[in-house]
Amino acid sequence: MPLLPFLSALVEQLLNARSGSRQVYALASGLNINSMCQRRVDDSYRSAATLLRMNPTLDRILTTKAVCDVSGTTYPLQVHIPREEGEFLQDVVRQIRPRTSVEIGLAFGVSTLYICEAMKESGGTKHIVCDPDQFEGFHGIGIKHIDEAGYAGMVEFHPVSSHILLPQLERDSVRVQFAFIDGWHTFDYTLMEFFFIDRILDVGGVIAFDDTFSYPAIRKVLRYILTHRKYTIFGAETWPPSLTLRVAELVAKMPGVRHIAKPEVVLPHFRLRINGHFVAVQKQAEDVLGSGENGTRRWDQHFDF
Repeated sequence: MPLLPFLSALVEQLLNARSGSRQVYALASGLNINSMCQRRVDDSYRSAATLLRMNPTLDRILTTKAVCDVSGTTYPLQVHIPREEGEFLQDVVRQIRPRTSVEIGLAFGVSTLYICEAMKESGGTKHIVCDPDQFEGFHGIGIKHIDEAGYAGMVEFHPVSSHILLPQLERDSVRVQFAFIDGWHTFDYTLMEFFFIDRILDVGGVIAFDDTFSYPAIRKVLRYILTHRKYTIFGAETWPPSLTLRVAELVAKMPGVRHIAKPEVVLPHFRLRINGHFVAVQKQAEDVLGSGENGTRRWDQHFDF
């Protein structure tokens, strides 16, 4: 980029720079849910009574911010998704209406209750969950909440790690339409979970990711998905970029800089809409290996991401 146009663009960024608030984009349906979380999804198929009702078990957990095991021992509610993310997951489920879904990680079961509530309303029949630490680390409380909420008949629980469950689901010819990944937050595990879920996910299905803001490894996996695979953003929490990020993006486009700049600078997280706490991506086509022509993926495919 020549210097004069660069300076002109920089001045424009300075003039337009302003602080912003969080936004949640439900892109697939053209919705823009503003920072006050005024949700405007198409819920015309639900009755007014249903719109106002939350499962009593979920409501109690969120209100008291405490959970207890079968012996009556009480624990603080420390590991759970926030309400806005739970409502986001429900919006996704209500829009795509999955028959079968899979979730990595159960913990105290808060996200599971959100998902099952929306699946029950939209005609879903099975929610598959795995968590190898459910009984030792979380004292079986997630399973207890599922039973109390009345979703035991819908939930299929496996007390094993994702790398054991997901290949087994493929061997059993299981197909899913929605998945929520909230397990071990390292790059290798998250990528492995995406890889196997993609193999059982129907085209049009959606995968949601938690903790994208807090864990660089999860953002890195999403960068791979959005640059190498046939997925697009379905919905996401996003934040307006800082002036520093905007200027860095401009600098990266200058002559001699692009080839040495990090991919995250050349194509910033905010451009991909993965700079918030939760993201959902939608599968556009099956992954077909081949010569690289006609939509196939070459054996040596790679782009910096």
